[in-house]
Amino acid sequence: ANRTAAKSLRDQIKGSIANGSWRRLQEQLKLRERESVSLQAFSNTYLRDYATVRNKPRSYERKVTAFKSLNRHLGRLNLEGISPAVLHNYVRKRQKEGRSNGTINRELTIVRHLLEYAVECGVIASHPAVRFKSLKEDQKQRQRFTDEEIQAVLDALRPECRPLYTFIAETGCRRGEAFTLQHWQLQLNSRLVVFSEDTKSRKFRYVPLTDAAISAAQTLPRLRKCPYVFYNPKTKDRWVDCRKAWIEARKKAKLPELQVKDLRRHFAIKLAESGADMHDIQQVLGHASVATTEKYYAQFSPRHSARKILRVLEGGRAEMETKRKHESESSPQVVSEESPKQLKLKA
Repeated sequence: ANRTAAKSLRDQIKGSIANGSWRRLQEQLKLRERESVSLQAFSNTYLRDYATVRNKPRSYERKVTAFKSLNRHLGRLNLEGISPAVLHNYVRKRQKEGRSNGTINRELTIVRHLLEYAVECGVIASHPAVRFKSLKEDQKQRQRFTDEEIQAVLDALRPECRPLYTFIAETGCRRGEAFTLQHWQLQLNSRLVVFSEDTKSRKFRYVPLTDAAISAAQTLPRLRKCPYVFYNPKTKDRWVDCRKAWIEARKKAKLPELQVKDLRRHFAIKLAESGADMHDIQQVLGHASVATTEKYYAQFSPRHSARKILRVLEGGRAEMETKRKHESESSPQVVSEESPKQLKLKA
């Protein structure tokens, strides 16, 4: 378009040759030269150049699954043509197919991010659906489980699996983090464990260890050739999947609806109802945002909230009564100014 743009492009090409990314840039420039790029064509580029590099395997698989639906409905459209009106029509079709608002929102998030990436790569000039809003999701309240119910399931577990799930319940960690936990991550002198392997946010975090957590971590004897704290006694290696033992235990305890993630949620609720700061709970759970902690994990029970309000009300009334009593006792006695003769006549 002009000399400045030409110089910028030349420098970009030289830099890509120097750092070895020229082939990728060349393909992006070819896409830019075309009059239009379809969603389906660019979704392959997005998955290969962005998702495989930036996302974890599970996130990548979710995007692959989402693009099956997106490309079926929108794949032939040009990127510039994915307007809010088109997305509203897509939402209507997906709702007719029986998909929940949560599923549709995840698909919309992916297509919005793809458009942002297309702008960043210079494939399109602007984001055509930047102001499109997500659907409202109904927040469902999961069943609250008591300490006794959770302990009943833990007691029903097979001995070789019980330490693993006890550690999850006592630290609030994810199952994958417990599977990959190694001995060097345990700092028993300071009663801490550092989760740095296979974390969802890819950030390390410190979690305090209770006596029960330490006992669970020390239950299995340490193996020379196995660095993991929890391992399968048959394979002498870390657990890959320990779901069968959990399903058997919850059936035995007559709590078939109790899921492993409920241990993590129960851990957060106990911290919140005991007065722990929400930001501290966020750090312990490893959430990127405190909003996630408040929305899905550290939810106060209605009974706990009612008791808390009752304590405030009763405490306020007791304080008012004490204040009134103190004022009545400390008020000066009124001395009559009438003469003894007048008082005698009144009597």
